[in-house]
Amino acid sequence: MRKANWGRKIIFITLAAILCTTAGLKAYAGDRNGKKAVSVKQAVLIRKPARPVWDEKELFGKQYTLKCLTDGKAGIYTNPADDRARDYVIDALNEAGIDRTMTDLDKITAINDYLCQKLEYADYAAAEGFSYEEDWLPFTDYCLLSDRAVCAGYAEAFQSMCISCGIECYYVTGYTYQGDGAEGIYHAWNRVVAGGKSYYIDTCWNDSAHNAYFLSADGWDDHVIDGEHKTYRISGQAFPMPAYMQD
Repeated sequence: MRKANWGRKIIFITLAAILCTTAGLKAYAGDRNGKKAVSVKQAVLIRKPARPVWDEKELFGKQYTLKCLTDGKAGIYTNPADDRARDYVIDALNEAGIDRTMTDLDKITAINDYLCQKLEYADYAAAEGFSYEEDWLPFTDYCLLSDRAVCAGYAEAFQSMCISCGIECYYVTGYTYQGDGAEGIYHAWNRVVAGGKSYYIDTCWNDSAHNAYFLSADGWDDHVIDGEHKTYRISGQAFPMPAYMQD
C-alpha cells in the first residue's frame, strides 16, 4: 500500500510541475507592460519559417519583377505597364505587417483587415450625382492617403496591394441586391488567385459586415458580376495626385 501511495504522489508532483511550467511559459511570453500573454501554442505558431522571395512573379500572363522588400522582408513586385508598387502602397503594406513568413492567403487576410480598419466609407462621394472628377480620391487607391473610400476605392486599394505582393487580383464590377425586388446598385469588389484557387472578396462590405464577404469560391447570391478587370478606368494611375497630398 505504501508503494502505491508513493507512486500516486510522484504522478501528482509530475503533473503539478507540468502545469506550473506551462503557466510560467505563458507568463514569460506575455508583455512585461501588462499586455495579454501569448500561450506556448501561439508562440509556436508565430515562429513560421521564412518563405522564398522570387526575382519574378507571373501575373495575368506577364512578368512582374522584384522592386524591393517590405520591412518584414516580403517581396514587392512591379511591371512597367502596371506599376502598382508606388510609395504609398508600399507604406500601406508595411503598416499591414506583410512579412516573409506569410502565405498568399495570409497576405490577403492582412490586407483585408488593414483596409477595414483604416478606411471609412465616403458617404459624400456616394451621393447621387456626385462625379469622381470632382474628387477622385475615394474612387482610387489614393484613398490610402485620405482614409475615405467608396467601393471603387476599397477595390482598387485591395488590388494594388495584392498585385504589389505578387498576388493575381482582379477588379470586379457588377450589381448588388439587398432584399426581394430591390433595384440593383452598381458595385465593385475583387477576385484573387492564391494557392491555385480563385476566391471572391468584398472588402468594402466586410468593413461593415464582419467579414461576411471574405474569400468565397462561388461569390454570393446578392452580388451579380458584369465584368472582371486587370485594371479599371477609374484608376489612381489615370489621375494626378492632388497637390495638397504632395505637401
